[in-house]
Amino acid sequence: MGQANTDGAKHKEGGKKKGKEGSGDGGRVELKPWPEYINQRLDIYNKLKAEHDALLAERAAKDSKPIKVTLPDGKQVDAESWKTTPYQVAAGISQGLADNTVIARVNRVVWDLDRPLEEDCSLELLKFDDEEAQAVYWHSSAHILGEAMERVYGGCLCYGPPIENGFYYDMYLEEGGVSSNDFTGLENLCKKIMKEKQTFERLEVSKETLLEMFKDQELFFFHELSPGSCFFLPKGSYIYNQLIDFIRQEYRKRGFQEVVTPNIYNSKLWQTSGHWQHYSENMFSFEVEKEIFALKPMNCPGHCLMFDHRPRSWRELPLRMADFGVLHRNELSGALTGLTRVRRFQQDDAHIFCAMEQIEDEIKSCLDFLRSVYDAFGFTFKLNLSTRPEKFLGDVEVWNEAEKQLENSLNEFGEKWVLNPGDGAFYGPKIDIEIKDAIGRYHQCATIQLDFQLPIRFNLTYVSPDGDDKKRPVIIHRAILGSVERMIAILVENFGGKWPLWLSPQQVMVVPVGPTCDEYAQKVKEQFHHAGFMTDVDLDPGCTLNKKIRNAQLAQYNFILDAELKQKSSVSE
Repeated sequence: MGQANTDGAKHKEGGKKKGKEGSGDGGRVELKPWPEYINQRLDIYNKLKAEHDALLAERAAKDSKPIKVTLPDGKQVDAESWKTTPYQVAAGISQGLADNTVIARVNRVVWDLDRPLEEDCSLELLKFDDEEAQAVYWHSSAHILGEAMERVYGGCLCYGPPIENGFYYDMYLEEGGVSSNDFTGLENLCKKIMKEKQTFERLEVSKETLLEMFKDQELFFFHELSPGSCFFLPKGSYIYNQLIDFIRQEYRKRGFQEVVTPNIYNSKLWQTSGHWQHYSENMFSFEVEKEIFALKPMNCPGHCLMFDHRPRSWRELPLRMADFGVLHRNELSGALTGLTRVRRFQQDDAHIFCAMEQIEDEIKSCLDFLRSVYDAFGFTFKLNLSTRPEKFLGDVEVWNEAEKQLENSLNEFGEKWVLNPGDGAFYGPKIDIEIKDAIGRYHQCATIQLDFQLPIRFNLTYVSPDGDDKKRPVIIHRAILGSVERMIAILVENFGGKWPLWLSPQQVMVVPVGPTCDEYAQKVKEQFHHAGFMTDVDLDPGCTLNKKIRNAQLAQYNFILDAELKQKSSVSE
């Protein structure tokens, strides 16, 4: 594996042979011709880009209409949907502003400068001093470095995100490694690429096209006979279960107790919780013996029944219940969007029953849990504290105390957070968390929410240290992955098919160097399989060794092992 970055390059051996040398200093030079996969990729891109441009032209011709663009100072600018771009708006103000703008933000979403606006919107023009603009700049720079690395080394690009004040790129090299002698040639090629003034183009591909292309990964699919419910194939199921097992291990460390609850409840439960009055249209309900039942869309009412099934003592608090139960929500067919909006899903759902004075410590623990999980994925995140709305239930004093504890927890957590006054739920304040993916989009997956009302609705009590048996607990709703389905959708795009080893459904590919090694390669595969690795072996007699290795590279296997007879003596029979 080789790695190049703006501060230098780390050398990691990726094979036995040295790479091609340059002229005088022993550094590598640009490959002639380029690796075959570059042109193959360009062919796919150009085909999809032509379709995208035709679709954009059709929208501009049919759907364009006058729109209003609101700038940060409140001024409004006239524009045309599907035609006017942020760059044109900036140039209309001043050419200097346009030249110094790195990226735009439209309705709080990062937006390319040459991407047409689609509707009435707010527009911010971000210069390099903005953190998001810097991330975009470094991300674009990483792509230039990536192109140079492909043209010099011919390997497979792996992961190359922007980092603070720079960027880097990992690359798998079948042979050789990265040498400091290569840096000058890489830098000169990067400069050459920049002089070519290649454009960064946004390509929007239809859901149907992506699903067709995505079949090659064999992770999941949807079927019209169960709309909104995903079929996870073996490789997708592996990722799904690895995510759940990851959270399950964290639960054991952090004092959560996993429970299993029913999928079907009498509607009386939902009437008690208040969901029937406000959410019944989004529930799958049916009649059983003249009673109305429904599939659960959330776990909290069931957890309230578990808390209430026997008397509780203050010594049991905080009581942390975790549940991976299947949830169903009757989303309208038009609202279904791949894995991000489904009807059947699972969450890393948990509810913490605690005393009022325990809120601060529990929130700190939830935030620490959140950071450890998101760090594992390389996500950055934003925090917002949403406080008491105009229409709320409960005592003002209780709200004030809870908000104070949430604020203290956030301050001690040490990450930036923003106050959203009046944006809390009617039943309690909350912390909203948005994660940032590989292309700068934000997604809300995690939630940390206080609830004063469900304990009242279910008349939940515990015995306090002074013997009061009517003490009311507070419920903390929390999830980190959120919907496992949605998290997989984000991770698929974030990793681009290059799964980290612990999540990868294709960890090891064993390739025999020749037909005489097939039996030995199969034995190696079985040993890795029994050790817990997701392992395959390529015994296709119609493929050469190099073709098998290339196929494994394109399939993004983490490790490719060539099995040859001289290694046989070192493998236990």
